[in-house]
Amino acid sequence: MLEGLALALTAPNVLAAVVGVALGLVIGWIPGLSATMGVALLVPVTFVMSPEAGMIMLAGVYAAAIYGGSVSAVLLNIPGTPASIVTTWDGYALTRQGKAMLALDASIWSSFCGGMISAIALLLFAPLLAGWALRFGPAEYFALAVFAMTIVASLSADAPLKGFIVASVGLFLASIGFDPLVGQPRFWFRVPELASGFNLIAVLIGLFAIPEAISLAAAARARRVKVPPAVAGGRLFPAWAELRRNWLNLIRSSVIGVGVGTLPAIGPETAPFVSYNEAKRASKHREQFGKGSIEGIIAAEAANNGTTGGSLIPLLTLGIPGSATAAVFLGALTIHGLRPGPLLFTSRPELVYALFFGFILVNIAMLLIALASIRRFAPQVLRLPPAVLAAFICVFSVFGAYAVESSLFDVLVMVAFGGVGYVMRRQAFPPGPLVLGLVVGPLLEENMVRMLASFRGDWGAILSRPVASVFLFLAVATLALPALKGWWSRRARSAASL
Repeated sequence: MLEGLALALTAPNVLAAVVGVALGLVIGWIPGLSATMGVALLVPVTFVMSPEAGMIMLAGVYAAAIYGGSVSAVLLNIPGTPASIVTTWDGYALTRQGKAMLALDASIWSSFCGGMISAIALLLFAPLLAGWALRFGPAEYFALAVFAMTIVASLSADAPLKGFIVASVGLFLASIGFDPLVGQPRFWFRVPELASGFNLIAVLIGLFAIPEAISLAAAARARRVKVPPAVAGGRLFPAWAELRRNWLNLIRSSVIGVGVGTLPAIGPETAPFVSYNEAKRASKHREQFGKGSIEGIIAAEAANNGTTGGSLIPLLTLGIPGSATAAVFLGALTIHGLRPGPLLFTSRPELVYALFFGFILVNIAMLLIALASIRRFAPQVLRLPPAVLAAFICVFSVFGAYAVESSLFDVLVMVAFGGVGYVMRRQAFPPGPLVLGLVVGPLLEENMVRMLASFRGDWGAILSRPVASVFLFLAVATLALPALKGWWSRRARSAASL
């Protein structure tokens, strides 16, 4: 460990961490550019670097891009990466209240804490957590997906029927493409591009970016100021008091992020939904969620960056990537002649621990660079005229949708879902449940098919799996508790009136 620490603190590796974080922040700020794309684009650069410097730089891109998506989520109501969807719900509400810097500082510190907790877990508990993740089978994944879908109740508390309708549409859209059982395309209408389903990035940009651009253009045409003022200056850490008050939420959300990130093939998009729901359930101010709650931002951002270190745990200990970005890491390690797995800890232990300590260094660099840059960057964005901001959003939306797979069809998908998102906004349909259905739908369907195949069609056999039973119990409790509380409050009011 000491040898790995000394290796991580050498000048080339520290420089690699700083460069990786800077590039990752830019990638995260631009809507449509995901962490996976950023890491994949920079893998060739690592050919001329030492293995430890290359891995630390890629780790910096990964962690910083996951955090960087929260900047556009807070300032423009546009998630820079899919993992930042949840941050838009409370972050942009605070921006509209003139509290953009409070929201940005909360996201910076929450991301840092989540990343540090995941780095410590990576350093101390990697083999233990990887073994825990291996015990998850189709039944556990299916139950986790069911539990994630119950978050619809939290996302649409004001209009639950609309929320469940939109979530159902999201599940249907997720079913477009190849059937996980027989491999035949479904609902593709003889359009070759639909055979593999909708591109999630294009859908997200359409749902969140285009309606915002239309609203800003309408504001500019009517000469109404829609862009709220930035809170420039002030104390360096305006969110520190909020973080102290929400320390339990911060730790719980980070642990959820690490746990979900450890599960192979889940990805960083699911963890914020789960942690946000748990934060809302434990909060004394649930009515503020979705309207500018610091608790919601803390839960989303701590879980986001908690998944970064968590997804590297099964990769390095077992050779199983915990996310799409971790899969790119696997390719980078292989290119350098390194084979992830238990033998890596015995053949090159100094390199493994250099990456572990380098990941801690990456999170420190991310905090310092973000604090130094955001306080200068955010006020400038918020001072842009609405017409200029709308044009900026449209340009980067087209670029982001096209850049994922260099497909004009994805641009058309983005435009189509932009129209859908605008109509949904006008009719007060929440976009969150639709995104949740798109993200969780494939996980739900694939593992349901695998579970039923292993149980020979017996649904009741899922209750024989303890972890799956716990997730199902939490799902039922998530749906039942609000109804029970409503019934109890109505009964109390009736008794008081008598």
